[in-house]
Amino acid sequence: MSLSSLTVADITHFLGWCTLINLVILAVTTVAVVFFKTRVFSFYARLLDLDSSQISQLFYRFLVQYEVAVLILNLVPYLALRIIS
Repeated sequence: MSLSSLTVADITHFLGWCTLINLVILAVTTVAVVFFKTRVFSFYARLLDLDSSQISQLFYRFLVQYEVAVLILNLVPYLALRIIS
């Protein structure tokens, strides 16, 4: 299949899988932060030479930004294509 032969159904299918994969990544990261907070934060505190409160802010900012990116770049286009097809 070449790029010139992509159909709306192909793109919809692709975006559906992208959304699913990104939501699984988001869920796994959230679970890791919630249930293994001390280990995760101490690992990244040593790795990045920051204190735990800074790591906490970075992680929660990352989770929110990642969620917004998944919604805007994957889920919304997927839903729009589902609506028009």
